[in-house]
Amino acid sequence: MKLRDFFLIILLLCWCDIYAHTIKVSDKLNLIQLNENVYIHTENDNNGIVYINGGKAVIVSTPENDEETNYLIDYIRNHLKSEIVACVVDRWHPDAMGGLNAIKKANIPSYANRLTQVIAKERMLPIPENGFDITLELTVGKSKLICHYLGEAHTKDGIVVWLPNEKILFGGNQVRAKGWYGNIGDANLREWSNTIARVKDLYGDAKIVIPGHGHYGGNELLDYTINLYRPTLWGKILKWNDVQVKPVFNNCGVIFELAESDSINEGKRFLKNATIYIQQKNKNRYLKIQSPMIRHDNEESQVLSSDKGRLQIYNITMNELIEDLYYKQLYISLEEQSVDALIILKEAIR
Repeated sequence: MKLRDFFLIILLLCWCDIYAHTIKVSDKLNLIQLNENVYIHTENDNNGIVYINGGKAVIVSTPENDEETNYLIDYIRNHLKSEIVACVVDRWHPDAMGGLNAIKKANIPSYANRLTQVIAKERMLPIPENGFDITLELTVGKSKLICHYLGEAHTKDGIVVWLPNEKILFGGNQVRAKGWYGNIGDANLREWSNTIARVKDLYGDAKIVIPGHGHYGGNELLDYTINLYRPTLWGKILKWNDVQVKPVFNNCGVIFELAESDSINEGKRFLKNATIYIQQKNKNRYLKIQSPMIRHDNEESQVLSSDKGRLQIYNITMNELIEDLYYKQLYISLEEQSVDALIILKEAIR
């Protein structure tokens, strides 16, 4: 690392430490002050921001409901002494616009991608008042805030918000915190990485990147998200199975691990309450194994075993269930040279 880069990192850390303290707005809602003008509002790891400049304020992404949104509005007006001139909705999901009715009752103008307006109308949700197509620039005091739609990702309508004077990017659920895979039910997994690559091209000099959930970081979160959602077969399989993030969430090549925890016992690694997916591309199928305990010694290992559980085999092309078995013992080895996989079952029943 160059000496100059080292000093830049130290300066950034010191700058964050000076300001990054938590303000309790309600029992559920907190504000984290990043600098003189920028706050993260967060509830249950769900993030939005408040941007203040010259006595004017903009809320980006509402809290999850009207009650918490009213608390936030009251705090900005009465404690931060700022007039709220706009609310930006960054996507149609409830964790981004669940407080929109409170925004309307407070006579705060709301803005969103036109796609968000269309989806909200189709789903009979509150509709943001003002729509834009690609970019929207809002004046906040003597500064500005830029909303930008760069393509489908977590949802088809999601935007990012850029604060040019602060070099801060709010990525919303387009951008993931490290260790967070999250809900992909409405995602475009084919385009997600490409969309964030475009975000990086434009806003890669961000000092701080704020994801929709979890801890904020630097522009390394853009690279993390790009790599996390690169188009692979896993993306399709995980979406088919409506997979949500778990404490153990590992891509091990042709094996994907999900589990509540892992532990080492006598040199052997065990996954508790686990689901394991195994790709067999040569046979155009994948295996899904569910068990209270699965042994998988390490991420490089091609051998798994389990004392009881369920084995399902799916066709990859159509996601059709080919076989569904309950077993008392299971051994799988992908290391056999003569076969695609060696699967040994004991006392299996359909």
